[in-house]
This record gives sequence, structure tokens and C-alpha cells, in this order.
Amino acid sequence: MLKIALLVALCAVCTAQSMKVTGSHTADMDFLHKQKKIYELLLYVRQNDLIDAEFYNVGRNFNLESNIDMFQDKSAVQKFVWGYKQGILLSRNAIFSPFNSEQLQEMQALFELFTSAKDFQTFYKTASWARVYLNSGLFTTAFTVAVLYRNDCKYMRLPPIYEIYPNLFYASDVIQEAQNIKMARGVTGAPGVENAETYMIYANYTGAYMPRVNGEYKLDYFMEDVGLNAFYYYFRQVFPFWLSSKQSGIPPEIRGQFYYFVHKQLLARYNLERLSNDLGEIKDFDWYKPIHPGYYSTLTYSNGISIPQRNRYSSIPYYKYKHLKEINRLESRIMDAIDSGYFVDIQGKHVDIYTPKGLGMLANMIEGNVDSGNRRFYGMYDSLARDILGFSAEQTNRNKIIPSALQSYCTNMRDPAFYMLYKRIMTSFFRYKENQHSYTQSELQFPGVRIESVNVDKLTTFFDNCDTLVNSAVSVENLNRGVSFRLKARRLCLNYQPFNYRFTINSDKETKAVLRIFLGPAFDDITQTALYLTKYYKYFVEMDKFVVSLRPGSNNIDRHSTDSFMTMQDMTPSDIFIEKLKKAIGGSEPFMYSEREFGFVNRLSLPKGKPEGMPYKMFFFLSQHDESNVNAYEFPMFGKIMFDGKSLGFPLDRPVFGWNYTVPNMFMKDVNIYSVLDKEMKY
Repeated sequence: MLKIALLVALCAVCTAQSMKVTGSHTADMDFLHKQKKIYELLLYVRQNDLIDAEFYNVGRNFNLESNIDMFQDKSAVQKFVWGYKQGILLSRNAIFSPFNSEQLQEMQALFELFTSAKDFQTFYKTASWARVYLNSGLFTTAFTVAVLYRNDCKYMRLPPIYEIYPNLFYASDVIQEAQNIKMARGVTGAPGVENAETYMIYANYTGAYMPRVNGEYKLDYFMEDVGLNAFYYYFRQVFPFWLSSKQSGIPPEIRGQFYYFVHKQLLARYNLERLSNDLGEIKDFDWYKPIHPGYYSTLTYSNGISIPQRNRYSSIPYYKYKHLKEINRLESRIMDAIDSGYFVDIQGKHVDIYTPKGLGMLANMIEGNVDSGNRRFYGMYDSLARDILGFSAEQTNRNKIIPSALQSYCTNMRDPAFYMLYKRIMTSFFRYKENQHSYTQSELQFPGVRIESVNVDKLTTFFDNCDTLVNSAVSVENLNRGVSFRLKARRLCLNYQPFNYRFTINSDKETKAVLRIFLGPAFDDITQTALYLTKYYKYFVEMDKFVVSLRPGSNNIDRHSTDSFMTMQDMTPSDIFIEKLKKAIGGSEPFMYSEREFGFVNRLSLPKGKPEGMPYKMFFFLSQHDESNVNAYEFPMFGKIMFDGKSLGFPLDRPVFGWNYTVPNMFMKDVNIYSVLDKEMKY
């Protein structure tokens, strides 16, 4: 080890440490059995007749009232049992949406049951009972969040949401074909995944069914990417608007900052993809004028009802008019708070928002989550806007509602209106940032440190085959048979050739630094780096952030694109995961689990580009790493993440004053992204 350390010092090659803190562990038998129980509860979740499943017998034989002493909150049990006996809970065949207030109350009541259980066995029995008797969407939502936040379920994995509800990720013709295969061929494989036969269904994107005049659907491969939509779903499950920071253990300002930052990243990333497809900026919209992009849905809910559509250039439906005055009031109040510098809390006091916690407070107010400083006055802008733009029909019977694509976290990114809405929301955040002072040179410079050069490998993207298990699209005779065969949907998805960054950094001292990497658009109207950032800073995506150790002299740093703390590979398919779990329980091999389960889809690290090369710009920035100012927070699924005292997206999170961005610890590089079309999407 000493020789290795000396060699590293002599070569002046510094190490890079990610800004995420992750750990890998070997599961013991207790963890394995818990994991198996948790995982199986979400397999074929629409079926409550899987009589061979462990949860089936457990759930049918469990009585909530008889076990009330096993819950911390006995009144929560009594209220839920009363509602169940009265028959007023959501029917099994209804469509669940957290944006319906009545359904949300029921789901929260169930969540309280799950979190109130004193031990894992009581939790499992309660979940098994709910799995058998309650609405599947209601159960899935409450159960997922409970698993994320119960200490005795820490690091437990869940089946990917696109495997639980494939109908929300694949068109109805794929679901129909899956059912045809099941009807015609049944299950021929012997029990056990390794001996199972695989049936492959070839799937299209929505663009296959759309007239080419609808240019938005050039981006269907991005908007409908299974991994991207799953990322958004889990992001909103980790930070559900109805869960308070006291319940989650995550500071309210942190949950607010994440709401802002994730949406800013997604919007910037979407804009980069638009450039690759020769589409202009996202259009602004007016509540009182026709909405330009339409939404053509090829999806159905689990009960067979189609997701509502919206024609191009459609005006807001008349039955949504009653919400327009309210949305205008909320927008006015939010903008007043931003420009005045304070919001009015529930007690009527003025609270300054231009503080270190101010961005998080503003974000909580805009989302309208339970940590909002005054939800009575500032409302729930996010959900109200979704309701209006989604064009869903008004329905008083909660068992008959048909949520729009915008009212489901699994599907909302498929609707072009999603990006229009969040562009509008980001306008408020950008106004807030504009009211703050620009970073000065003294805040940006890193004395004695200079980025001499950056070399980046050729950037190449391509379309690759992506397979998804869609077994849950069909009904099975029993759970054992259900896991013994494979129904897969295959379609082309964007991917990229992993690449390396090679940095040469000169330092006059031994120090630690944080190196940030951004990707942004390339326009030829401005050639000077500082002026370019002044105009286009908000369009850059943060691709990576990591700690480097610098030594005096020249430092050579290598960083691989797959090392990014922002991204992760796709979730492990259920068939592979279950097989690993079985082997571990049987003692034939160890089962490893990680503190970090999910992140932004690594496949989508780069926009598509063009065959002849599409120009983009990369921006690199080094800042001093002050370990005394670092805080680490652990998020369910996303693992431990360190905050280095800088704003998320720093230094491109505020308007840029060009002259200040001429410091030697920053570097701008022109790059080209090449798309290799060896597998081209054919509609």
C-alpha cells in the first residue's frame, strides 16, 4: 500500500471522490426473508386471489381490531376499521390518484397504519391484509412510501414500478399482445426462473401512431423512456407532497431545494434533447388561449379505461374555468412574495425568503406540500396546474374518476404540457435568483488553482434494445407460476458509449476541491465564454460533481462518465432479482445490497446528437472543498448525499455577470455528440 501511495504522489495523479456516500453490504438471513416478503407483496398487485402466496393466507387471517395493541396509534386503526366496515373505501377496480383529495385521505390513513405498526411482523401482516382487500393503487402508493421510511425496511428493494404497472409505460397494443400470448400459450415453463420460456413483444413509441405534423413526438423516445419515468415516479415517492419533513426526517428546506433542482435539471435536459431534433425552445402558454401541443395517449389504466387525451390547439375546457381565477391568484401571490422578499406565514408574519433556507421555503410554497409556510394562502399550485392542463373530466364519485396523464407520476412526463408547466414554474425560480446578487469574482475564484486543459473522449449515442418484464399485464393462476415465465416488451431506447474526462489542473498547494461538470447548448451568436454564460447559464445540466485531492504542481485527473453521482444503471429486473434472492436464501451465494438503489438514468447522460455531430458546450468548475461546511443527508433509494455549502447547481444557479466568470478555475469546452444510427427506430 505504501508503494502505491508513493507512486500516486510521484505521478501527481489525484483521486476523485464522489459527492455521494454509498456502501455495499452482505445481507443476513433476517434481511433476506424480510426482502422476500416485501418484494412479493407487489408482484401481480392487481390480483387478490393468489392463494399460494404467503401474504394471501397471512392477510386473510389477520384482524386489525384484534391486534390493535400492536400499533402505536390506536385511534388510526379504529378510524380505518370503521371506514372499511362502512364500505366507504375506494373500490378495487377504481383508478387511484394522489391528486384526488378523498382518495388521498384514504391513502394517508393506510400509510398511518403501516408506519404505526410496532414491529416488522405487524407491518407485514397489515400490508398483507391491505394487499388482499384494498384497491391496488391505494395499497401500492401507501406501501411503497412506508417501506422507504420504516427503519426495519431500510435498503429493501421494490419491484420496478414499470413492472408493477406495465400498462402505464407501454401502449395498449403491447398489453393486448401480452394477454393474447397468455391466453394462447399459458405458462409452459417449469417452476423456477432458469427453466422458464421467454416471450418477446416488440413495442413502439407513441410517434408510431401520430401524424408527423406533431413535432413534439420526435422526442417520444425521451419522454416515454421507461427509466426516466420511473426516476420521476420514485423522486416524487421519496418526497410526496403529503408527507411532512417531521415524518421523513429530511429538513424542509432540503426537500424544497430538491423539488427545484430536479425539475430544473429535467427541464434543461429536455431542452438539450429538443436541440438534437431541431425543435425550438419550449413555448410559453396562456391559460386563456389554446394550448399548442396535444397529448395523444396510447395507455390505459389497469381497469381498461384509456388515459384522457388533449388535441392540439385545445382551449381549457369550460368545466375548468372555475379554477382559472384561483390559479391566477396563486401566481400573483407567489410572484409578490418573490419580489417583496417575504411570504406571509399562517400566523400572518412576514418571513424573509432571501436567506440560506429561502429557496427551499419558496419551493415548498410553490409545490404546496405540507411543509409550505402557508398553504391556505399560497395553495397547491403544482397540483392545481396539473388538474387544469390535464383536461381530465370532473367527477364527484371518487370511484369513477379518470386522472389525466399529468395526474399520475408514472405518466406525466409523456405529456408535452409537463415541460410547459415546469418552464412556467422555473420562471418563478429564475425571478427569485435574479433578485439575488450575482456571484462576485471573490466568491468564484480559487486562488492558486487553474484548470489547464480538459480532454473528453468522442461522445457517441445510439439506440439499443431495452427489455422490460410485463408479466403483470396478465393474470396468472398462482404466484409460483407467475414467477416461472417471462413476458417481455422490447423497444429501442437511447444509450451512449461511456467516455472519460481527462483533466490537467495546476495547484500551488495541497488542497481538496469540488469539480463540477455541466453540459449545455452551443449557439454561435456569442463566442466569448463569459458572455455566453451570461445569456445561457440556465440551460446547462449538471452532469457530475466530485471531490478531488490536489497536490502542488500539475495534477492529472481521470473521471469516467459512469462514475457520476447523478446517475445509475437501470433497476434490476424482477426475474434476475428473485433468482438472486432464492440462491441467497438457499445458501448458494451471498446477496449484496446497496445504500443507494436509484438515480437518474445513466443511459440518458447525453442527448441524442446527430450523425454528423451536434455541437454542445461543457463547462467545468473547481471550487474549494471546505470539509467543515459539509453536511450529509440520507435519502431513501437515493442514498447519502453530501452538501458542500454551495447552492444546488452552483455556480450556474444564478444570473451571470460575465466579467466575474473569467477566473482560471473554470473552463469551457466545445464538444460534438454523434448519433450512430445502426439501429434506427422504424414506425
